[in-house]
Amino acid sequence: MKGDRNAGTSSPSAIKKMKKPSDVLEEMREYRDADGNVKAECNRCKKTFDGSSKKGTTHLKNHLESCQANPKSKGRTEELKMLASLIKKKSVDGLIEHFSNTERDTTDEDFDHSSDREGDTSDEKRENSDGLDPSVLKSRQDEILQLYQEEKEKLYQFLKNLSCRFSLQLVAVVGLFEMPCSLVVHYIDDSWERQSKIISFWVDDADIAMEYVKESCLSIHGKICSVLVPFGIPPAYDGESWFSRQGSLPFAGCLRNADGLMDYIDGVLRSEDYLRDGIQSLKECAHYVVNKSGSDERIQLDGDAQRAICWLNRVPDPRGHFKYFATAVGFKEAFFKLGQLDSDFRTINLTEQKWDEVTATLEHLKFLEDVAVGFSSGKCETPIIVDLPYVHKILKDRCNHPVEDCLFCKKVMKGAIDLFFSKYYLIRVIAVILDPRFKMDGVQLHCKEIYGSDADRYLEKVNKDFRDVYDAYAATHTSNSKSYEMLDAMGRPSSPKSELDLYMKELKVPAVEEFDILAWWRGNAPFYPTLARMARDYLALKIPFDHRGAEGAGALVYGGLLCHYFYGEDIPELIRPLVCLKVFLGTAEN
Repeated sequence: MKGDRNAGTSSPSAIKKMKKPSDVLEEMREYRDADGNVKAECNRCKKTFDGSSKKGTTHLKNHLESCQANPKSKGRTEELKMLASLIKKKSVDGLIEHFSNTERDTTDEDFDHSSDREGDTSDEKRENSDGLDPSVLKSRQDEILQLYQEEKEKLYQFLKNLSCRFSLQLVAVVGLFEMPCSLVVHYIDDSWERQSKIISFWVDDADIAMEYVKESCLSIHGKICSVLVPFGIPPAYDGESWFSRQGSLPFAGCLRNADGLMDYIDGVLRSEDYLRDGIQSLKECAHYVVNKSGSDERIQLDGDAQRAICWLNRVPDPRGHFKYFATAVGFKEAFFKLGQLDSDFRTINLTEQKWDEVTATLEHLKFLEDVAVGFSSGKCETPIIVDLPYVHKILKDRCNHPVEDCLFCKKVMKGAIDLFFSKYYLIRVIAVILDPRFKMDGVQLHCKEIYGSDADRYLEKVNKDFRDVYDAYAATHTSNSKSYEMLDAMGRPSSPKSELDLYMKELKVPAVEEFDILAWWRGNAPFYPTLARMARDYLALKIPFDHRGAEGAGALVYGGLLCHYFYGEDIPELIRPLVCLKVFLGTAEN
């Protein structure tokens, strides 16, 4: 290497010059043809070039930059931009039609040249090609999968860069053999605005839905605060521990969506024996009235009553127990009057005790329906803590509820509390305390009303649970947590107080209905940095309750389901990427 000023050096320019040819040749396969000439074959498109040292590598580099099969090439980049624009604007049907027309136009162009010679007509050719073939997308499979991977990585990188944690919501069409699901992430962004984004979609067996959830959130593990799932999803027994292990902050839990609570209750009621006697007696009464209504002038039914009595004359439909018992209670007085006139009917009518049980059952179901609606809509009058003492107090006022021997509470209500309401305990407590209109007073009022003399014991537990979460947050960012010098009653300095102590001591904000709690925390975050982090995470949990973002997820699920049924057999590997790309690239309108 005599005369080479870079020889024996390791300057950057020398390294760059030495590596440049090898970088190019890594993308090429060098070989000799039959005549002994050195050739270079592109590893991606298999096109061959002169590979001799005299020719150099500039032409090889130029090819790699324009090679359509190279994901990093300029040509490939432009092609992906065009594909992204098409996916954003068109439905899957429209995408198939577009590429079908593109291929058909190319075929027709070749065909037009030959038809001049052979006397054929292009119209006949087009007439035979009108049907859409989804397999046309297979020719774009590599580009679609690459675009899907790039856009997914952009989305997850955006989420990772946020300083908040996330609440996941699984939106699904429950009850199908292959269940379509979309995964929504709810959060409060760095501007303290509530946001929701759909991050995944799939169609598969309901039993493995939680495995998809885990797979979809691996890129943001450690930043997940809660997971909200429908009742139709089988419980993942290791779900709580898996999510808890992903981060140092407390995991709020795998929650059940309130929309499916009544479905769960109806499923339990259908499997229990204790309601069957009452339902059978109601059916016999209804059957008697239906048979007698045509011949006995004492029994006259208008159209609405006729329909209602026919509804009573059959087993409650799925999710129909509430309507069934409401209908029955509506006929209670009429049945008593009929029993006074008709001795035969009196022998089959329910006793006073049985009617009390029917009325109590209706009140139980009405309570569950009201609370489920409250949880779904995020209504402020929804109780903070729902447990058996609370249920008993409410139902005693409504129907002289027998606490000690209530079978509904033992067989149904306790299960609903354990599976659903107890999961929300800490979340709702934290949300109330972090509302500067209520703070701890909101919880105290609830506990004293429900638990009476035992209120202090419950309040002690609530206070400890809240402080445990606060301490966990404070421990992860000790430099950001604040303490304040306080004065005692005599104006003398006392021991420093934490920001939590100061927050609790400060006067509450006036309890006005139109209060922007996020704006309050945005303005007060510098004074309460640790509490503000808690508020940002736990107040984001309110988003699923008022269905923000979930409506788009529901539309996506049904649209993705149609794509799966229509095209799943032809392009099974592309359904998920195409549906997800529609969301990643599009706006809410798309």
